[in-house]
Amino acid sequence: MKSDFIAKHWYASMYEKFENQTHDVDFLLRVLTEQTGNQPQNILEVACGGGRICVPLAKANHFVTGFDVDEHMLLNCYRRMSGLANIRCYQADAAISVWGVAFDLVVMAGNILINIESEIDYKEAQKTLIKNAAAALRTGGHLYMDFDLHNNPTARFNRLKESSYFKGTDELGTNGRTVSYGSVYDPITQICTGTGHWELTTNSGEQINITKCWYKHIPTQMQVYDWLSDAGFTIEHTYQNYTAEPIPEPIGEATNRAIIWARKL
Repeated sequence: MKSDFIAKHWYASMYEKFENQTHDVDFLLRVLTEQTGNQPQNILEVACGGGRICVPLAKANHFVTGFDVDEHMLLNCYRRMSGLANIRCYQADAAISVWGVAFDLVVMAGNILINIESEIDYKEAQKTLIKNAAAALRTGGHLYMDFDLHNNPTARFNRLKESSYFKGTDELGTNGRTVSYGSVYDPITQICTGTGHWELTTNSGEQINITKCWYKHIPTQMQVYDWLSDAGFTIEHTYQNYTAEPIPEPIGEATNRAIIWARKL
């Protein structure tokens, strides 16, 4: 079995184990009830992963389509959606694929705006996702976007310290942990860069070390609002930190998570 397969399978398994929060899903379902009168919606979830969000949407009687670039994550989604006739998922790269058309709602949750994995320029990829969302919606359809938003990224992302986020053993017997050595934020380019590795041991005792270097473009509030406007959206509601409180303009110290409900004109 190839090291790449083992590593990706292990990571998908650990992601399922540790990223299992439900408060953001409950908030999305509450917003949907408030904004749509609890009517079934034709929903597209971008980067659906293991189905943590799209499967509860289907169980709430919406018609759901999801896609993700990671086949190992999708396998977990397929297991979760078993027996549900109103959901379909497939493999695709969000930055370069066509998403379909005439959806009532596009969901970009799970901080995907900050966690894009793409070969194209990060800032351009973020703008492309918002443009793709507009193209996938019917006129009058909505975008639900849930992402990290900080008024001081330098303080948030300048951290040089070793840490481990995921660790454990998957169903194949692979044991391991992720190791991060911190990150540095450049306020001019708005790029946060970090480095680390995965330390894995297979069930046969083979040692696998996978080097990880990553970067993220951290957008400002105004950039996101401008991208939405340029793509043909008008912002109808904003929510701060999964509460009914709107996002202040400009954002303050209390803002950590931004949720935007925008309509395609």
